[in-house]
Amino acid sequence: MNYEEACNYISDIPKFAPKTGLDNTRALLAALGNPQKNYRAVHIAGTNGKGSVAKMTALMLERAGYRVGLFISPHLVRMNERISVNGEDISDEEFTKTFEEIKTTVDDLLAGSAEDGSFAHPAYFEFLFAMAAKAFAEKECDFVVWETGLGGRLDATNTVRPDISIITSIGMDHMQYLGNTIAEIAGEKAGIIKEGIPVVYNTGEAEADAVIEKCAGEKGSVAVNVNETVLPEKLTKIIDSFAEKQKALYQHDNAYTAAVALTELFKELGRPDATKCIKEGLDAFAWPGRMEEIAPGLIIDGAHNEDAAKRFVESAENLKKKGGYGKISLIFAVCEDKDYESIIRTLCHGMKLENVYVAELNTTRKTPAETIVELFRKYRPAGEYRNNYAFTGIEDALKQAMEDKDGHTLIMTVGSLYLVGEIRALTGKC
Repeated sequence: MNYEEACNYISDIPKFAPKTGLDNTRALLAALGNPQKNYRAVHIAGTNGKGSVAKMTALMLERAGYRVGLFISPHLVRMNERISVNGEDISDEEFTKTFEEIKTTVDDLLAGSAEDGSFAHPAYFEFLFAMAAKAFAEKECDFVVWETGLGGRLDATNTVRPDISIITSIGMDHMQYLGNTIAEIAGEKAGIIKEGIPVVYNTGEAEADAVIEKCAGEKGSVAVNVNETVLPEKLTKIIDSFAEKQKALYQHDNAYTAAVALTELFKELGRPDATKCIKEGLDAFAWPGRMEEIAPGLIIDGAHNEDAAKRFVESAENLKKKGGYGKISLIFAVCEDKDYESIIRTLCHGMKLENVYVAELNTTRKTPAETIVELFRKYRPAGEYRNNYAFTGIEDALKQAMEDKDGHTLIMTVGSLYLVGEIRALTGKC
């Protein structure tokens, strides 16, 4: 297969392969020679912020002289984005070669278990995880930073034994899979904690903290609460300086979490002070789709749950004030399995919006635009509903928003990382 055919095959996996368990993933890794054991690892779970913390941590480790792999989810435009080494996505050729290796191994395992059904075809995420594990070994990484896909306890990345675990903010998301309370969701995230492996956490929820502390205690793991950790003044100033330059206010918390984690990791490794690596890593940090300005007055952000929407509102109002904008218009799209009513309620109660351009995503998980428009009409103050527009595609919504925009308008996108990916592709920011 060529690169495009490989991507199409992976994209089609959900049509014939249900999500598998960790034993299935372990069997695949074993057949590949357990490539995940060839390098040290950092494992990160959380509802929000885990991607940013993963990127920051990878950059800090690079500045420490390591060859660092980074596995993220989801990708915005191209699948290669999920697998990178020292900031460079693997090439189409490397992607295709690794895909062929995994597919051949999967086919052999399926043939060998045809009678007893002891092995099942890996699900979409498991297949990509196996590809990453193999690719990082072949590229001789020293460290790999793994971002979980969903939850933690049953996530394919949980087959890795890390040097340190990190749990970022926890909120209500993916409730159909992870539970309907903060404690239940925290329990799934805490599933990444391993026997004797330290965990650094910054959940933002006392209830979640208690779950993590209990789990860490049961496994004999040191639990480091970021909010109770005082970093040296020099390092605190570095983080504050970094945060002042960021459009997203929430990056301060993420930077502090990454700094605490690297400090703890360096203790485990017996390395000297991590301050220089932390500063250089933060200086190099850039993360697409997180309060990213891709054109003058056009900001894209992937907030897609209620907790993230609250953070989005804080940053949006701050950007409006700092940029001297008089009004904010919104481009919005969301997946059907999200609690989108809570997101919309948070946005409408937290911001005075000018125009809202609702669009449908280019995915089977899209939500009808008219359904979303009705909710904006429900939650926006009386008299504002006339400024809600529905579009079947992102391109039309973006075009209309840019045509309506004047010099006093800040246009922001929110609701889904799929939306971020589509807009980046449309504006040539791939």
